[in-house]
Amino acid sequence: MSENRAFFRETVEQILADTLDQSRIEASEQRALPAALYEALEENGVTRMLVPEGQGGIGADIGDSFAILRAMGAAAAPGPIVETMLGNKLLAEAGLDPADGLIALAFADDGAAVLHAVPWGGSVDHVLAVTPSGISLSASATWNIEPALDAADEPRDTLRGSLGAIVALDTSAALRTAAILRAGQMLGAIEWTLARSIDYAGERKQFGREISKFQVIQQMLAELAAHMLASAGIAEAAADAGSETLIAAARSRLGDAADAAIGIGHQVHGAMGFSKEYALNHRTRRLMAWRDDFGSVQFWRRCLAGGFVTCSREEFWPAIADAGNRRAA
Repeated sequence: MSENRAFFRETVEQILADTLDQSRIEASEQRALPAALYEALEENGVTRMLVPEGQGGIGADIGDSFAILRAMGAAAAPGPIVETMLGNKLLAEAGLDPADGLIALAFADDGAAVLHAVPWGGSVDHVLAVTPSGISLSASATWNIEPALDAADEPRDTLRGSLGAIVALDTSAALRTAAILRAGQMLGAIEWTLARSIDYAGERKQFGREISKFQVIQQMLAELAAHMLASAGIAEAAADAGSETLIAAARSRLGDAADAAIGIGHQVHGAMGFSKEYALNHRTRRLMAWRDDFGSVQFWRRCLAGGFVTCSREEFWPAIADAGNRRAA
C-alpha cells in the first residue's frame, strides 16, 4: 500500500468512527442516509477521489478508491458511495463539472424509459444513466419512483421517465470499474466477518470451553480465511492493473468468498448472528446484495472464460500467466 493510499484509508476510517454507528446503519433501512458521514466524505474530497485535480478532484486512482471502499464495506456504511465516486469520474471524463450531492448510477440502453433496481435511486440528488453512447445526468425528482429494497433492506428503486440529453463518452470500461469498486466493499465486509467470527469464537463458551477450541470451528474459520486471502490478492491486483481478465476473476472469486462469509459467519455465531440488532447481519445482508451488483457472478465467470476460450493448447497457459498484465482498453 502506497503512503497516500494508507493516508486515504486512515482518513476514511476516522470519518467512519466519528460519524457512523449502529443506529445510523439501521436508519438506512428506512431510506435515511447518514448525513454526517456523507458531509464529511464530501468535505474531505472522497466523493471526488477519481476526478483529476485540474477539475476539482483529488486525482486518485482506482487502487486508492478500492482501499477506501474496503474500509466502507467493513463498516457496513450505507449509501451510494461507489456510484457517486464513479459518477463524478464519468462526468469529468465527459468534460462536465462534478455533481454537488450524491449520485445514483444506472446502466441502461440508449433511450431507456425504465431504469431497474437503481441503488438509492429515489433518495439522492442526481441520477446518472450510463448508456452505450455516453452518459445522461438528471435530477432524481424528474423520475417517477417505484420503491423497492435489496437483501440489505436498502433502496433498489425502479425509475420511470425518460433520459435527458446524452453526452457522448466512451463508456466501455464503466461497468468494469463499477464492478471492481463494489468488490472493495465486498472484501471489507468479508474481512470484518472473519475478524468478528474469530473474536466471537474466542468469547463464546460451550461445554465448559471456548468454541474456538473445537476442531470443527477451527476448520470453518480456516476455510473462511483462505477465501478471504485468495480474494484479497486477486482483487487488489485487479484494482491496480485494470485488467478486464483480472476484474472478471476477482468478481468471480469474491462471489465464492461472499457465500463462505455468509454461511460460516452465521454458523459460528449461531442464533445470535441472525438478530437484526447484531452487527454481523449488516455485513452479510450487504454481501447478499453486492455479490451480483454490476454483473452477477455468472456474468463475470462467462467474461473470464471468454478471454481464454479461443486459445489453443499452446496459448492457454501463457495467456493465463499474462492476464494481469493485459490492461483493458
